[in-house]
Amino acid sequence: MRSKQLITLVLLIAVVAVIAYFAYSSKQRNQTTPTSATQMEQQNADWQDETVNEIGLTLQHPKDLVFRKEIADDNGRIRTVGFFLTKGSENSPEYQMYGLYQQFKDGSQQDLELAKKEMDSTTIKEASITGYSGIEGLIIGPKTRFITTVIKDGKLFSVSTIPPTEENKELTEQIIATFDFE
Repeated sequence: MRSKQLITLVLLIAVVAVIAYFAYSSKQRNQTTPTSATQMEQQNADWQDETVNEIGLTLQHPKDLVFRKEIADDNGRIRTVGFFLTKGSENSPEYQMYGLYQQFKDGSQQDLELAKKEMDSTTIKEASITGYSGIEGLIIGPKTRFITTVIKDGKLFSVSTIPPTEENKELTEQIIATFDFE
C-alpha cells in the first residue's frame, strides 16, 4: 500500500513539474515576440519616410541613407520609375538599394523565368513584396547584385542591392518590410 502511495506521489510531482515547465516556456515565448516587435518599432522610429507617388509606394529607411528618385518618360508618359537609397559615394557605395518599376512593359512568369537565367541557381528562391509574388537571387557578372523581382499589377518591379553582402541584403529586407503600395 505504501508503495502505491509513493508511486502516486511521484507521478503527481512529475505531472505538476511538466505543467509548470510548459507554462513557463509558453510565457517566455509570448514575452519574446512583443520585445522583437517593440525593437523593430524603435528601430523604425529612427527611420525616415519616403513616398514614390508615381507607383503608389511608401517606404521607410535609415536616416543615414540618401534617397533619390528617377522618372523616365516619353512626352509625359512614364516608362520607368526608379529610386535609390545610397550610403557612401554613388560610384562605389557602401550600400545601395535600387528599386525599378517598368511601366512600359507587361511582366509575366516568362519574364521571371528569363531572370533566373542571370542568377546563381543555388541562390534562387520564391519571394514576395507586399503580397506580390516573384523570385530573388544573386546575379553574377559585371554588376553582381542581390535582386528581388515581382510582378505588380502586370508590370515588373525589382529591388537590387549592391555590394551583395549578407549585411546589405539584410538591410534591404528590413526596408522592403516597410513597403506599402496604396
